[in-house]
Amino acid sequence: MFKVLILTNPLNHEGGIANYYNLFFKSFRSKAFNIEQFNIGSRAYLFYYPAIKRILYLFYYVFDLFMFIIKLSFDNKIKIIQFSPSLIPVPLIRDGIFILIAKLYKKQVVIFYRGWKTPTLKIINSQSFVRNIFNAIFQNNTLQVVLSRSFKKDLENLNSKFINTIRVTTTAIDKKRIIITNHKNKNKVINVLFLGRVQDLKGVEEIIEAIRQLNEEDKLKYFNFTIAGHENKVGYISKLMGFLDEAIIANKKVNFPGRVLGIAKYELYAKSDIFLLPSYTEGCPNSLLEALASGLFCITTPVGAMKDLIDPKKNGLFVQVMNHTDIVKALNYTLMNYNYNSNRLQNAKKYSEQFDIKQQVRFFDELYQDVMKSEK
Repeated sequence: MFKVLILTNPLNHEGGIANYYNLFFKSFRSKAFNIEQFNIGSRAYLFYYPAIKRILYLFYYVFDLFMFIIKLSFDNKIKIIQFSPSLIPVPLIRDGIFILIAKLYKKQVVIFYRGWKTPTLKIINSQSFVRNIFNAIFQNNTLQVVLSRSFKKDLENLNSKFINTIRVTTTAIDKKRIIITNHKNKNKVINVLFLGRVQDLKGVEEIIEAIRQLNEEDKLKYFNFTIAGHENKVGYISKLMGFLDEAIIANKKVNFPGRVLGIAKYELYAKSDIFLLPSYTEGCPNSLLEALASGLFCITTPVGAMKDLIDPKKNGLFVQVMNHTDIVKALNYTLMNYNYNSNRLQNAKKYSEQFDIKQQVRFFDELYQDVMKSEK
């Protein structure tokens, strides 16, 4: 059997990429390929120590590069190497050197972009020298996978001759863990859930401002908010709580349960009515797929794959980036339209099947076969 070597951050990292690949490695079965993970990038234990992380980054990079060369030199079964960069300067430079080495060893290269930053894209687009380097390393003699049709178009605009080497997919969920229920609140209070990394880029400060506005308008009594997830820096959740009236916290109108894992996470989806994710930028967040598969009505910003996944008023609503007033308007819509999520069960069944990891395994197994055919 051929081997696919997949380069990712260590799988004990927090966040959607590690969650995805943990599920992917657990689920992947193929008659033609074995897959193997290879660590690249910062280590998880340095997450809350950014200064030390910056100091040790170069050390780990050189170490990973050396081990990568050793691996390719002695493992002849490796035919395909898959990279997982985000469109951010540091990951692109980091992975770019690894890609050049993979090509030097005449390996087939798959690039699965996991994040997309518009400012980086603008730099690549505006500087012909940078654009030529990007095209030569990342687009030439590679097969690329993106998480949104708009990302595919961005790559095509850099050089249209690579249009046939770009595929679009999503991240994935484990359908077996999803709890599908036609949840209805007896007290008619709408349960709103945010679940993800608690940081400003996820729009949590706009959520807090929206809560404050609802409270001022005497409408907070119709909602309960749960802001779940690990904070990106120590003390950030305490800072958010400090922006809220003490009575809001005391009356449990806003809860901060921290990181929620396992069955408790899926129970939290099942008990909620609305999923709120007003991120500034995204790829295709696992949490959104889990929320859709759980049948939640999803209020998000039109960034990344959200534009492909949300059908306004059918399964959610869009709000503007960095606009808490827009969040209030969307929440008021659900308050004024009691049947806003009347198709919850149908949506849950549809999306739990569509986003299941089995679909991703099939997608990549077929993709790897296409890559090997192109080699012949």
